[in-house]
Amino acid sequence: MFKIYYKMALCYLSLHSDGKFLTRVEFCENKEQDENCALLDLARKELDLYFAHKLKKFSVPVLMQGTAFELKVYKALRELPYGKIVTYKEIAEKIKHPKAFRAVGNANAKNQIPIFIPCHRVVSNHKIGGYSGGVDLKRFLLKNEGVDLK
Repeated sequence: MFKIYYKMALCYLSLHSDGKFLTRVEFCENKEQDENCALLDLARKELDLYFAHKLKKFSVPVLMQGTAFELKVYKALRELPYGKIVTYKEIAEKIKHPKAFRAVGNANAKNQIPIFIPCHRVVSNHKIGGYSGGVDLKRFLLKNEGVDLK
């Protein structure tokens, strides 16, 4: 297993890989020692481009893990365009489970590869919704993509 740390504006990202896939991304407050591989170099480069507004879609291969329902949600999230937000209900409808908007929220909360699987682009009908890295980080990521939610 490999792990590197990526410094972003509000925190560090801990990027994990098995050498073939990005397997996990965690928000953390400090950096430990890197154990790098070529795939994580690519992830770091793509994050640099993403935060510089020069990359709209990640190409790093990710290992999506979860139930069959969660995998449908993650696949739908990966299809969301840069700078576009949708509601939990819209994702539920897209994956043909129109009443499962709460389950979509639960799947987002379990997303092990945030940013690369862009669950930050999903909001509730009346507010921004939750985020594993906190609402301030969700607002930061959306603002980086040109979406300014109050």
